[in-house]
Amino acid sequence: MKSIDSLMSNINYIKELRETGGAPIVNLKIFDSVKKLKFNDAILDHHSYTMDMYKEYLYNIESLQDNKIIPYLKAIKTMESIDNQAFEQEDSFLMAIYSQMEGESAIDYLLENPLTRETLINGHKILLRGTKSEDYVDRDYRDGNETYVGYTDNGKIHVDYFPISYTEIEEAIGRLLEFYHSDDFNDNMFLKAQIIHGLVATLQMFNDGNCRYGRILQNIRLGELTKEQLDYPYDIPALYGTRSYMPFRYDYRNLIKMLAINPGVDEWNKWFEFNLNRAEDTMYFSNEKLMQYKKVRL
Repeated sequence: MKSIDSLMSNINYIKELRETGGAPIVNLKIFDSVKKLKFNDAILDHHSYTMDMYKEYLYNIESLQDNKIIPYLKAIKTMESIDNQAFEQEDSFLMAIYSQMEGESAIDYLLENPLTRETLINGHKILLRGTKSEDYVDRDYRDGNETYVGYTDNGKIHVDYFPISYTEIEEAIGRLLEFYHSDDFNDNMFLKAQIIHGLVATLQMFNDGNCRYGRILQNIRLGELTKEQLDYPYDIPALYGTRSYMPFRYDYRNLIKMLAINPGVDEWNKWFEFNLNRAEDTMYFSNEKLMQYKKVRL
């Protein structure tokens, strides 16, 4: 009885906190913050440096033997599917088995289907299959406002913020897709992809898997823009990078929290700085592995 009373007390506390505005609530104004975005000089310089690294990395991939390029791209795609789940404390061994047995991952599905409302929702359902949150696979997105972002300490709930109201999710999906397919910020391809990542992570439209889905959509959009702007001839993205986030789990969560609470220019620029660094970490790691592979093969 005591545990039931405690549960009901927590539910009532969360409901009251949301209704009284006792904690920040994400809303559609976050899309307005994107429209007003101005990248500072430091971020633009950093993006330029990251792009130079990226072009060198693409060159290193294309310097592989022709029959090795696609297997390499498929290999890092499979690794990302597993790393992405492991970062959210899923069983990586189980995820590896599931990936091999089921065949299609969320990344595969989104690469094969243009992003629409239907494919956005279906891709997320595929992402949750085989995870601890598989019970949510039959739901398109959240259908209530009980969800919060925070933590529990000695049985006491601490709410950092509430995600967008479930009544606004349909509009949020529409605005996300509009931005995704727009030309806005495409000239700064890493920043465009990172904005998509940040929107999905902060809006929390789904019952679970929002951050990992944001990372996938970041990777997909970066791959598309790479193909459009850099004459990249392959349909599979060349860069992912969840592995590089693993040592910075706290910083990552904190930046998402700050972006959700106050999505201003400063918060967005801090988000870009962090994610550009993670992209560079990934390229350092991948270039080193490519060099090692070439030495072994020669």
